[in-house]
Amino acid sequence: VVYCAVINFRRVKMTKDIVVKTNRLNVAFQALSLAEFHIVQLAIVDARSTGKGLNTTVPLRLDAMRYAEVFFFKQKTAYEMLKSAEENLFNRRFSFYDENGKLVKSRWIQQVTYLDGAIDLVFTLAVVQGISRIDGVKEFFTQYALSQTANLTSIYSCRLYELLIQYKNIGKTPVFELESFRAQLGIGENEYLRMDHFKSRVLMSGIKQINALTDITVKVE
Repeated sequence: VVYCAVINFRRVKMTKDIVVKTNRLNVAFQALSLAEFHIVQLAIVDARSTGKGLNTTVPLRLDAMRYAEVFFFKQKTAYEMLKSAEENLFNRRFSFYDENGKLVKSRWIQQVTYLDGAIDLVFTLAVVQGISRIDGVKEFFTQYALSQTANLTSIYSCRLYELLIQYKNIGKTPVFELESFRAQLGIGENEYLRMDHFKSRVLMSGIKQINALTDITVKVE
């Protein structure tokens, strides 16, 4: 079973909070919770907006107040979510194919320090390269405003948006082969095995949220 999507882009005012990833990192096989996904997004945005960038030796600080403002939580709740999500993110892995077609496995973060109302993170080499090696020529990249996914309530909706927005300038995605598509969305091997469950609870519910809350409208073929 395969899918492709037709995308219409609604022009919106661009903000400074732009999430940018290389296409290779964007299509990686990954499984994150919504809070873990938000940590990665916020790290990308803050690393770029502060001009500090990301590297494998200097920690990046994520503040609970900033997290609360972006994702609409109370500050205390945001700090607890940061701590809880980080603990899981520290053990998460993802995989992707490199420029030679070889499968590479990596973790997201290599070090974390807990502070009063914030955490300091050091990302792994694969993540740093997937975010900082962006020149638009040798490394094609995906970018979108952080606000476009801030209101999405499902990790599947967020990941679906990322995969779709990569093709916004083309207006149509290539065909997604189901097994790879599921892995890119972060669906477990034993989750949503029935096609009607996958379509209703992941694909169509994600498209419904994206069409209602983001800058693109999508239909599936």
